[in-house]
Amino acid sequence: MSNSLDAYLVLSGLLFAIGAFGFLARRNAISMLMSIELMINAVNLTIIAFGAFIPALNKDAAVIALLVIAVAAAEATVGLAIVMAIYRNRKTPLVDEYHEMSE
Repeated sequence: MSNSLDAYLVLSGLLFAIGAFGFLARRNAISMLMSIELMINAVNLTIIAFGAFIPALNKDAAVIALLVIAVAAAEATVGLAIVMAIYRNRKTPLVDEYHEMSE
């Protein structure tokens, strides 16, 4: 594997596509949250790759990636709390059963 920006961007694109497919194809709320995390990690890989290959972005890319990780952790915490609260009431993790909440 070559040590170029293209390789990192291709890997990041594949990870993002797998995450998007997982989000769209799954009905389980936990699997959907895991797919969102995979997409966020793909974005972080892109940010870090640009920071490594463009010297002007070196320090800024690390800060942005840390902020994205913090937002992802908060999203996972809130998302898991919502899924657990719904699971207690509905006894199912499937998102097809959640449509009663919109009424």
